[in-house]
Amino acid sequence: MGWPEYEALWKYDLLTEPLLSSELGRLAGAKSYQGTDCVTFQPCPNPEESSQDRYAVLDWTLRNGTWQFRAVLDGHGGHETVDYTLNALPAFVQGGLEKLINSEKTLSVDDVSQLLVDAISSVDDKITKDVLELFPDVTSFTDLSDDAIRAIINDKDLGGKNATVIARCMRGTTVLVSLLDPGRSNLWVASLGDCQAALGVHQPDGSWETLLLSSFHNGKNASEKELFSRDHPGEAECVIDDRVLGALAVTRAIGDHLFKLPVPYTERIFMNAEDGFRFSRNIQDFLWRNRTPPYVSNHADIQHIGLNGKNAILVMCSDGFLDLYAHSHMELAALADYWIQLLVATRARRSKDGTNMALCLLRDGLGGEDIDMVSRSMTVEMDSRWMDDTTILVHEVTGT
Repeated sequence: MGWPEYEALWKYDLLTEPLLSSELGRLAGAKSYQGTDCVTFQPCPNPEESSQDRYAVLDWTLRNGTWQFRAVLDGHGGHETVDYTLNALPAFVQGGLEKLINSEKTLSVDDVSQLLVDAISSVDDKITKDVLELFPDVTSFTDLSDDAIRAIINDKDLGGKNATVIARCMRGTTVLVSLLDPGRSNLWVASLGDCQAALGVHQPDGSWETLLLSSFHNGKNASEKELFSRDHPGEAECVIDDRVLGALAVTRAIGDHLFKLPVPYTERIFMNAEDGFRFSRNIQDFLWRNRTPPYVSNHADIQHIGLNGKNAILVMCSDGFLDLYAHSHMELAALADYWIQLLVATRARRSKDGTNMALCLLRDGLGGEDIDMVSRSMTVEMDSRWMDDTTILVHEVTGT
């Protein structure tokens, strides 16, 4: 479980088959939609520790055929921002696609790539717009007392519109999106944060080539650190201990406006909200480093792959799935290839008995055939979470 043996004193139930597999499928909400197998797993029974991961599996029939949209969202600090993004982002993408298609312009790879970048940033920009409508700039609340500010933002008795606006600023989510065109020949993946996407492509010689289609937008990434040095010259502590301002692991996200707006918004607005922050660190310990915001970006990276009629398997996951393999010390590329080869071996079973391939990956990460290890991960008696939220989508793409 990751703790020294002298600290690992919690009880757990040792499950045996077939109960172990059925219970794992139930806890993980194993489902299949339109060729996509899905699981989302947080075994801690405490309602306050419920999963902040979300996913979407949507097919849109538009003028030129059916587009397939898939998304994994990894929320942090609370549920408000990830829930908003889950509802808003598909509409931004679908609306943008419809506009492009109806324009009669020939649809290019770059058009769709830019659409995804704009859709993701638009979700975050709307969160910013909503709070700036309440407080357009620092001067708009400089002369307001804390009681006056609290009366504006803590309005749950009046429907909670303003409270919701503030909460979306105080929480955050990463985003991973895939979009497949009607001809099954073009795949786009947009990543913002540290969710991961791996693609296995079936080659003419029968082998499978594995490609990584996502980015690691966090404080450990040297490229991200270079961007901070460029955008915030002279601020040596804008990334410290591999965290933004010494606090946030991801460098790109929707929400997290503590890192995007000037300090007074945090000190006067956010810290007067009834629900408060849910940071493991004391806000005042790092807030002073916020000098030239924004520090967290809403600009997604996009990768496009031409499938050219080949069969493919796409794995999309939140970073909790990677944590399950921390003991293996495998590099991400090797780990992605391991997943694809495991799924290739599983495909034959799926056609016979409907095996959920996302559930197979989750089972492998939890311990595979080691029923003791899997049982521990599922049933240990703790009130706080012992593993990160873990969501996996496996999307099979059949070539034309």
